[in-house]
Amino acid sequence: MRVLYVEDNPANVFLVKRVAKMGNHEIINYVDGMEVLERFKTINPDLVLMDIQINGELNGLEVVKRLRAEGVETPIIAVTAYAMVGDRERCIQAGCTDYMAKPLPIPQLVQLFEHYSQERYRTSELERLGTSKAEVAQSPATQEPAPSPGEPPAPAADTQPAAGASSVQEPPVVASPGTAQTERMPTAAIVESIANARLAKEAQSAPAPEPPSTPDK
Repeated sequence: MRVLYVEDNPANVFLVKRVAKMGNHEIINYVDGMEVLERFKTINPDLVLMDIQINGELNGLEVVKRLRAEGVETPIIAVTAYAMVGDRERCIQAGCTDYMAKPLPIPQLVQLFEHYSQERYRTSELERLGTSKAEVAQSPATQEPAPSPGEPPAPAADTQPAAGASSVQEPPVVASPGTAQTERMPTAAIVESIANARLAKEAQSAPAPEPPSTPDK
């Protein structure tokens, strides 16, 4: 996994590189926000660690805002040494995916790299299988069985509450203000379901085995 670390402190860069090396991840370090904006498409990172206090004309949050305005959807983790109340909310509102305070704890860094490395692997598997939205919609997990020929269609489900049951519906889940919304790829369960459907199709097309012969009495 390729990680862009925007940080001007050599000691912090050295620490993150050592942790990343444990998982065979590549760290690319930049210290200037304008340079990041100019070269971001060339770097094409899988994850960004963005220090808020960096040298140059732009601070970290201003760089994040410009990246999001350009349509960049790469996960961006804000990093700051001066953790204060409301910092996380301010980072999320700027477009950051999450927030970490310095000094960066090694166990948390390991978990962070592992999490986004697995997300990248699942995305690569979907691309390798050539999974399309049509295949996901037709997978056994989402497809309803078609009625047999001549069979009347099943009646629509009764939406009225049963007698004595409460008619109060649970409110829809609403994301908290400032939370960055990102489109999720289909999970590994859907990939497995599609693979199982393909195996089932191959099994149906295979010739049926002949029944064993019984000896004459």
